[in-house]
Amino acid sequence: MLKSVCLAGVLLLTAAPALAQSCGSAPIAPAIPAPADVNGKTTDDAHKMVLDSMHAIKAYQGSLTTFRECLQTQTNQQKQAMAAAASDKDKAAAAQQQIDGLQKQYDNTVDTETQVVTDWQKLHGAYCAMGSGLTGCTPK
Repeated sequence: MLKSVCLAGVLLLTAAPALAQSCGSAPIAPAIPAPADVNGKTTDDAHKMVLDSMHAIKAYQGSLTTFRECLQTQTNQQKQAMAAAASDKDKAAAAQQQIDGLQKQYDNTVDTETQVVTDWQKLHGAYCAMGSGLTGCTPK
């Protein structure tokens, strides 16, 4: 019985690198047009560009939710492995290293999402600067 428990612990910790990779790659962020891309466009074309970008962001955020949930599940599993290996400093350190890597992946998705939304806000601002009374713009 003790051999089974030890073997299971060793398998879990040796599989730890694979656990971090089981979520796959982070979703690819959509390319948001630059604010200058609205220059020379009709307001209808610029509005379509803004809406298309917004829909791409929403789809991206949906993919991020799934990816982040996977990262959180993996983090929780590593925390359990770390607690189970508390008496073995090497195993606990390996689990902590996995947790740190998972957290870094999560943080990178937050940074990327923030940049995508900021880029969209700039695009939306350029569209709204094209004139008054445009759809989706607050009157000045």
